[in-house]
Amino acid sequence: MTARDPFTVAARYFDGQTAGDSPVTVVVDPTGGWVSIRAPRDDGREKLITTWRLDELRVIRDSGAADGVVFHPATEEEARLVITNRDDATRLENAAPAARQIAVQKGTWRKVFLWSGGAALALYLLLGFILPGLADRMATFISPEQEQRIGETVIAQANWMLGTNKTNPFCSTPDGDAAMAKMTDRLAADLDLPYPLNVQVVRNQLINAFAAPGGHVVFFSALIDEADTPEEVAAVLAHEIGHVAARDSLRLVLRAAGSSGILSMVLGDLGGGVVVAVAAEQLMQASYTREAEAQADDFALKLLADAGLPAEALAAFFEKLHAKFGGQPDFLAYFASHPELHSRAENARKQETRKLGFAPVLSDTEWQSLKDICS
Repeated sequence: MTARDPFTVAARYFDGQTAGDSPVTVVVDPTGGWVSIRAPRDDGREKLITTWRLDELRVIRDSGAADGVVFHPATEEEARLVITNRDDATRLENAAPAARQIAVQKGTWRKVFLWSGGAALALYLLLGFILPGLADRMATFISPEQEQRIGETVIAQANWMLGTNKTNPFCSTPDGDAAMAKMTDRLAADLDLPYPLNVQVVRNQLINAFAAPGGHVVFFSALIDEADTPEEVAAVLAHEIGHVAARDSLRLVLRAAGSSGILSMVLGDLGGGVVVAVAAEQLMQASYTREAEAQADDFALKLLADAGLPAEALAAFFEKLHAKFGGQPDFLAYFASHPELHSRAENARKQETRKLGFAPVLSDTEWQSLKDICS
């Protein structure tokens, strides 16, 4: 007998329509490519129940048939053959060229696309509407003291990510600290914030600055190095203070943390390393909404006006850096999150009311001390 000769095996047949099964004889014709399923009759002869194509026959896992091997045609969902004799099952499997292929039932891909589309929509709603809304609402339940602790934890994580000195992470000199404090006081003396502003400088070559929850503002030293005047640094500081006053950074941290992170932060558990790491990265990228950025601009322009400082400094600093660095990677770290810089610079210039001179925010000596704070 060759592998292409017809042969028969005994099996049990389930039609998928009734609860019972029937003993059948399975006639396998490898040359013709057919399987005929026949049931015994009372007169000793057999009747043909159905025929299946060999190339459509599949082996499936069926926990209800632990004592045998289960076959079914890929074109039918319910019909089954159970062969208890292992040698017979192996012969049938060897004759069926696609027996071990995974059968994809009709309509499966449509279901996959529908479920995938539904999952994508659910993710869009979660990230675009539910989490932001939840973050905004939960931010109101976090006290200023909790927000300060969140900010301290996030700042520590940001420092670790930036690779700064763990024992002395921030740049500090007596004269440089005094110059930054004088600039901060000039801008925020009349602000009613629930916590003091803590403005610090980190040694880093990225041109960046960001606000963290609880009144923390961090300048990267490269930003100060690129500024031509202390008023340009003051303009950036005023913008970041705007984010602090609006609690934008707290909402951004909560959104980055997700629902479980939001709950843990509200309950005072700030030990989630992954949550804090994600939050710190989001803050350094400062991925605020356009509305939040515009509001921070407006806040900065008011602070500058109240402090007797020129609004033009905000526009001049942004435009100078954009012209100098264009799309270089170290530049994008800051400006990728500040869309429409040209129009925002024009808006700042339109609101300029100080046509005459102004009292500099720092003296030449103080300005040099701030520039040397990381030396």
